[in-house]
Amino acid sequence: MNLLLEQLEKSKQNKELLNFTVYNDDSKFWCGYVVDYSEDFVAIQHFTKFGKKDGIIVHPIERFERIDFNDDYVKAMECVIDYSDEIYKPNPINFVFLQEESYYESVLKQLKGNKNVITSFEISNDEYYSGYILEVSETDFIINCVGKNGEDLGMSIFKIEDITSVQLDDVDNRRRNILFKWLKAKL
Repeated sequence: MNLLLEQLEKSKQNKELLNFTVYNDDSKFWCGYVVDYSEDFVAIQHFTKFGKKDGIIVHPIERFERIDFNDDYVKAMECVIDYSDEIYKPNPINFVFLQEESYYESVLKQLKGNKNVITSFEISNDEYYSGYILEVSETDFIINCVGKNGEDLGMSIFKIEDITSVQLDDVDNRRRNILFKWLKAKL
């Protein structure tokens, strides 16, 4: 048995996650475990990036550029699958808008120091940044930026006037929050 078939068998027997990447198509990237396989095809129990089962994919083995296993993404997905129900539970957030503050300043101040809610900001109608709000003044704010897979990207400071949109406690940010805490616990 070749190494590829050995890995597929291991995934099937132990429900070990694998990442499947298709040749010349960056949009076809699947994470899951093997349900069954032959020398030509594999059936994969696919999971969404939020850890929920998303059907079975049957695909020719020869069309895979590579199959990754035991890497950081697979480990992160194992965490996401374990906590997938938590990802879909919104945090209770109650806002009180003060008339003397700008809308965004008011939101920032109320979220300052909250390590359960990651907030995403669109800055100047261009880029999005996500993280925990650490400090807020009348003109600017500091966030601990968090990457899409929970990576600690360090601190950044932004001007409040540059905010064009705020999104908080959505499913993407709850996923980031769980992965951030998981990564910090591993260190």
